Parts: sequence; C-alpha cells; structure tokens
Amino acid sequence: MEVTIKQIAEIAGVHRSTVDKVLHNREGVSDQVRQRIQTIIDELGYKPNVIGKALTFQKRPLLVAVILLNVDALTELKQGIEEAYSEYSNYGLKVEYYYTNSDDEKEQASVLGFLAEKNIAGIIIHPINHPSIKDKINNFVDMNIPVVTMNTDLNDCKRLCFLGQDMVAAGRVAGELMGQILNGRGKVAILTGSDSLLSSKEREKAFEDIISECYPEIDIIDVIETYEAKNRAFQSTLELLRRENDLRGIYVTSGSVGEIGKAIKLEGRHKDIKVITFDVYPEIVNLIKEGVINFTIGQELQLQGYKALKTLFEFLFYNREPQNDHIKTAIQIRLKENIDI
Repeated sequence: MEVTIKQIAEIAGVHRSTVDKVLHNREGVSDQVRQRIQTIIDELGYKPNVIGKALTFQKRPLLVAVILLNVDALTELKQGIEEAYSEYSNYGLKVEYYYTNSDDEKEQASVLGFLAEKNIAGIIIHPINHPSIKDKINNFVDMNIPVVTMNTDLNDCKRLCFLGQDMVAAGRVAGELMGQILNGRGKVAILTGSDSLLSSKEREKAFEDIISECYPEIDIIDVIETYEAKNRAFQSTLELLRRENDLRGIYVTSGSVGEIGKAIKLEGRHKDIKVITFDVYPEIVNLIKEGVINFTIGQELQLQGYKALKTLFEFLFYNREPQNDHIKTAIQIRLKENIDI
C-alpha cells in the first residue's frame, strides 16, 4: 500500500504542511521535529507521487530562469540546457533565458532584480564575479529559491552547487604544458578575460603559480585583459606581437580565440609562438589544424549546461540534493592528433 503524506503526518502528530516542509527542505520546522519526520519517512519507504506532481506542475509550471553571458561559451551551454529541457518538459518544467554582457555587473544585477518580482522556482546563472551579484543570489536562496552557478563560480556564495571545470587544476595543466613545450625558458604573455569572471582569474593565477614553482626561466611579461571582445582581442594581440619580437608563448584563459589567431597569422608568428587555449569551438579546431594553436583544453561545455538544469530540476522535483558542492567536468587536453576524436 502506498504511503501518503497524510499518514506520515498522523504518525508524527503534525500537520501535513509540516511534512511537506521537511520533504522539500523548507524552513519553519525545528530540528527535533524534522528529524522525527525524516525517520518516519525513511522507515515507511515513502516515495513521492511523481505522476501526480507532474500533473500539478503542468497546471502551474516550474519556471527556471537561465542567465547566460554573451561570450563564446553561450552556444554550447545553451545546447546542453535545451537537451535537459527536452527530457523534463513533460514534467511541467519551463525555462526562460536572459542574456547579459560579461563586463556589466549592473546589467546582470538588474536582471536578478527583475526576477525577484517573478514567480520563479529556481535560477541557473553564468555569474559575474561581483559582490552585488553574490548578494542577490544569496537573497534568492534566503527566499528558498535555489541557484545553480555554471561555467564560472562565485566565492562564499549560498548557491546550491557549481557546474564546471576545476579552474585551478586546468590552469596548472596549462602551465605544465607551456613549460614543457618551451623547454622551460622564454617570454610568455597571458591574454585573459577580466576580473569579472572568476574562471579567468583562477586559470590565470594557477598558470602563474606553476610557472613560478617549476619553470623559473619562463618570464610572464604581460597579462592583457580582452573582456572577450573580438576587436579588443585582435588589436591587443597585434600590439603585443609588434612590441615583443622574442615572445615565445601565449596563454589564453578565455574567449575570442579566433581573433587572437587571426592576429598571430597576420604577423606570421604562428611558427615561433606556442599557444595554449581553452575549449573546442570550430574556430579553435581550425587554428589547431593550421598549427597556430598547440594545445586547447576542453571543459565539456554542453555537459555543464545539461547537468546544471538536470541538477536543479531534480532538486526542485524530487528534493534530491546535489552529490557535490562542485560538480566537475573534465580537463580534456586536445591537440592536432586528437582534435577530431
């Protein structure tokens, strides 16, 4: 016989709404009562009525807001989210997309402010690293609206979990690759996004750390912010190449790699400069095949998007907690010999 919430409430001597709060991990229940109810739930083997819940949400959908940055990663992240949505849309899940620029925390904060007035169930965000964004995310969590960060994270934030690469490990891998390919010596420049993205800063610092620790004869001569703006990335790379005739390596922590590659080819420097980037966009694949980029590090962007929505949906629908605070995607070293695999 199927166990009901009413039966659990009667055994525990509480109202059904109290049991519902425990099932959905909401506030308003003392620790002692919560533990008693949870014990009864476990002993009786209660399983939620998935079909009934799905029918309820079809009438009153679970609305998830997805905030994406206008950067190169957008397309693959969204593809992953759409893949997950196709699996869960019949359960009453609805998704709304919002897009902001990666260097405009006020714009992203404005979107979050707008969402605070809507009846949303949860948020997936590609966050800008700014205190105002962290504060707004924390406010949502305090209102029992879970937030999942994706691709880049925020420090000391109440978000449910983070979906993305281990940026520190990835940056150290890039540093080791650069150290080996340069035989431990030479001038290197870093082209990064900006302070607004924690992923760029962590990749940058981890790279610098391993170079300092293991390759003291490699000189990091400049760190240039491109803000992932194509024109800025192209012009900054041109100026760097024309200023530094003996430059031997370029490390790119973020996007606009296609424009950086164009500048390197324009100056005819692709044979004497070693380049390490991230991701496997079509333009990066082509640059690897042309010998302009030596290594790129994939991070499973589509999987990040897919798992972000899957994790949030399972939390909302099944009350299933994420397995980890940081759900990591792979560090994939790609070069000419395996770029098509």
